Amino acid sequence: MIQTDNIGGMEVGRDTGTPVDGQIAKRSVGFLIAPEFAPLGVFAAIEVLRAANRILNEPYYSWTTISQDGQPVITQSATEIIADAAIGDDLALDMLFICTGFRPESCCNSKTLGWIRNLSRHGTSMGAISTGTYVLARAGVIAGRRCSIHSDHATSLREEFPEVELVNGLYEIDRGLYTCTGGTSAIDLMITIVRDSHGEGFASAIAHQFQQDRVRKHDEDQSKIKRLGLRVKSEPLGLAIDIMEKNIETPQTLPEIADEVGVTQRQLQRLFRKHIGSTPKEIYLSLRLNYAQQLLLQTALPVVDVACAVGFSSASHFTKCYKARFGYSPIMERAQAL
Repeated sequence: MIQTDNIGGMEVGRDTGTPVDGQIAKRSVGFLIAPEFAPLGVFAAIEVLRAANRILNEPYYSWTTISQDGQPVITQSATEIIADAAIGDDLALDMLFICTGFRPESCCNSKTLGWIRNLSRHGTSMGAISTGTYVLARAGVIAGRRCSIHSDHATSLREEFPEVELVNGLYEIDRGLYTCTGGTSAIDLMITIVRDSHGEGFASAIAHQFQQDRVRKHDEDQSKIKRLGLRVKSEPLGLAIDIMEKNIETPQTLPEIADEVGVTQRQLQRLFRKHIGSTPKEIYLSLRLNYAQQLLLQTALPVVDVACAVGFSSASHFTKCYKARFGYSPIMERAQAL
């Protein structure tokens, strides 16, 4: 018996190679590419669709690259990508992925946001690769669903859109909303989408095409993956950094961290010196200042509010520490972002 789900408005078979009603629903996927977008995630997503067509021996999946004006787009790696269409063109899309780079706000003009809203209202499933989730939030089409974004941009998204339910996984699928953190996570997301139509065996065959031994789970923690090397060296060290990153606004003391990790203060200090070459205090301060830098670059929060958000009670002390860390003041950092 075939189990079916409604995904993006289309009824498809789940976990079975047998198509619904004897015919697998074809899908048209659009990729809105913005200037300086990160190409790896986009190309990875398209490659999954190409591999699916190859295995099916049929063009079940079609894709269209779209720019705001229909003109070629320059990527972060300074390569030129030709767009197939422009926003506003008559496109019958089942899914649309927003693909942006370091400055997703550059894609947030009224024409683009209105176009996204219109497609969403008419049943097109929405998705984002890397920072494209920010554009979907600005367009107001996330509508209470869970979403993901690259961890470097999570700070600004949470500050500007506190109502958005942002998760820290590699990718997220929630009621027709498809988001991923970019890079190779786009492979996992797209294989999962294809699996929902064609089954586990089919998904495994595509994963094999990319030399992957498995499709990563959607909720695998970005930060955990980032710190995997530290955890291999020392589990208490990785746990200590976990605690630091989760307590930026109200920093914990070294005794509190050591107690929670289950080691003495002296043991914790030795682990930091051995594996990182710095003290816990230095690493904690660096994490807080890195977080502050993201807020300065990605939000319009006043400097004094940024200082409070990273645990400084004094704006002058924050400025002194920031300048020592980066070589310039927070105000100069903000000026460079404009």
